[in-house]
Amino acid sequence: MVTPDVALVTGVFTRKSIERIAHEAFKLAMSRRKKVTIVHKANVIRLAFGLFRDICYETGKKYYPEVKVEDVLIDAMAARLVRRAGDFDVIVTENLFGDILSDLAGELAGSLGLSPSLNTNGKQAMAQAAHGSAPDIAGQDLANPTSMLLSAVMLLQ
Repeated sequence: MVTPDVALVTGVFTRKSIERIAHEAFKLAMSRRKKVTIVHKANVIRLAFGLFRDICYETGKKYYPEVKVEDVLIDAMAARLVRRAGDFDVIVTENLFGDILSDLAGELAGSLGLSPSLNTNGKQAMAQAAHGSAPDIAGQDLANPTSMLLSAVMLLQ
């Protein structure tokens, strides 16, 4: 809080972290349909998201030339994901946009309760269900374990 009426939000984008996530995205794409979509907001936040977009492209071109790469602005991506989710293979973005898009994709698949989640830094990993605590069904023995089971599968992979 700069003042009681002003809060600042900052993000840190480093070449090392961007390259790490880009490699993961491209490696995954190599085992799938060989297509990566970079999601960003470089039209407004030029330096940070421009760096993210550019390093993802560099990583793909240098190490994974057979993978098709496109980039899409986050607002357009949300609309495209709703209209044509099947057009996408691997989506790479930063944390905030990834959190929003993964919840959207979970709902498109039928429920957040079906969405797996994995957090990793390359040395450690933690699997968790993508959904929250579901207080609307608490105590009713209605929980669906699909998300947790799929998360465990991702952890083992």
